[in-house]
Amino acid sequence: MDSHFETPADIVSAALGETGHTWPAPDMTMTRVNRRKPPAFPLDVLGLRWRAWVEKAAEAAGCPVDYVAGPLLASVSALIGNARWALCGADWKEPPHLWIGVVGDSGCGKSPGADALMRDVLPTIERRMGSDFPDQQRDWKAINEAFEAATERWKADVKEAGKKGNPPPLPPAGQPPAEPQAPRLRQNDVTIEKVASLLAVAAPKGLLIVRDELAGWLVGMNQYNEAGRQFWIEAYGGRPYRVERQKNPQPIDVPHLVIAVTGGTQPDKLADLMKGADDGLLARFNWLWPEPVPYRMAKVAPATDWAIDTLDRLRLLDLMPANGPDGIASPVIVPLADAACPLMEAFAQDMQTRQIDAAGLMKSAFGKARGTVLRLSLVLEYLWWCGRGDNTPAPRVISLEAFKAAAYFVAGCLMPMAERVYWDAATSPTERNAATLARWIVKTRPTEVHPRTLQREVRLAGLSDAPTIRAAADALVEGGWLRQPPAGGRDGRAKVAYAINPAVFEAIP
Repeated sequence: MDSHFETPADIVSAALGETGHTWPAPDMTMTRVNRRKPPAFPLDVLGLRWRAWVEKAAEAAGCPVDYVAGPLLASVSALIGNARWALCGADWKEPPHLWIGVVGDSGCGKSPGADALMRDVLPTIERRMGSDFPDQQRDWKAINEAFEAATERWKADVKEAGKKGNPPPLPPAGQPPAEPQAPRLRQNDVTIEKVASLLAVAAPKGLLIVRDELAGWLVGMNQYNEAGRQFWIEAYGGRPYRVERQKNPQPIDVPHLVIAVTGGTQPDKLADLMKGADDGLLARFNWLWPEPVPYRMAKVAPATDWAIDTLDRLRLLDLMPANGPDGIASPVIVPLADAACPLMEAFAQDMQTRQIDAAGLMKSAFGKARGTVLRLSLVLEYLWWCGRGDNTPAPRVISLEAFKAAAYFVAGCLMPMAERVYWDAATSPTERNAATLARWIVKTRPTEVHPRTLQREVRLAGLSDAPTIRAAADALVEGGWLRQPPAGGRDGRAKVAYAINPAVFEAIP
């Protein structure tokens, strides 16, 4: 006989409850639904000078360092752009462009953290990119007007030849020149034709897509173009891409379709991003989801001028001049140091092993980790180089140190962050509230659960109003923990009380 009950009748009464039906076995895993603690951002991988700048910028914005460091890495990857690609082994090449999404509740500092770059640094660099654009426009106008004049003379000559019965003359040779576009680094308009046209002409090194709210963009990619999501999936790899246009017979040919992305979203919106089949789009993102930090008034502003001049060194990196019949410039290839290649092989094998044991979106995340670490190695190598501020030439090799830093960052930070996003965020608020209520039941061992008492006296986190409390209790009913109150208990006049499955307490060690 169980020591919790005095007689066999007590055991039967507890097991059957008021309805006369037996209790199901309770699902004890319901207590474990909770967001895991995020890893700390490894600031040391940025180098001493950039670490200090990020810390000051985060302090000035009143936000976690992740919200400054994430946009910094994405921006650096875009500034390097197609000018430098990483090489590992015989022919494995990766562009540097990174997709980085930051996660946090409204008011936790995502936008202020990004402002340190997006508002204070990158606009100046972008203006420098277009310093010679007025000259290009003047040259284009002169050439275009000369071509139009030649075309008008040809048309007149054709008419004259027709009057005299002579064969018409040949039209002017060549095509009218394409109007130049101001060089771009950042872009908010994400329509396919606009992005493709910029990559083809104004941004051969690539673009940085900046979205204050990622969720709306990712969910609505196919809203105006049914091929939208597929375009963005391909926009990560740097391969040639052709966009056909409805109102123009000439397609847009992009030599290297590759784009960096940075933006933020709120935890409650992550579940919407993960609906539907996994097509690999979300796995291209590296997520940063830190805990909020207490706001403190900053005493020192970040060195904006230093950041501008330092990152401007990356702007000056250029592609190799075109030397083939297609007239397309190509990236300078930067190989991984020989000493780092065995470590890369071991890292890739470890990610493969973890991928086999993973499920859902984490399986895709582990599958992308190998490419991410090679891209990040290149980005860190050039971040360190520009941060030194000396006259040394741009790196020609990705060092062993850069690879080790990237591998440490990916394995120790980005993969745990992916678990926090793909597993924890997929849990609905009701499931998390049910877990909170379940843990309270285990801790306090009440005889019944009264929603009114929980609302007015207990006040558990997330369970502040009657509908939310009842939704959590109903979830525990489905999990075999509780039994619905009698029908008359929900009309507002009688006291609502959920009976507790005695097997819950029996299962507790």
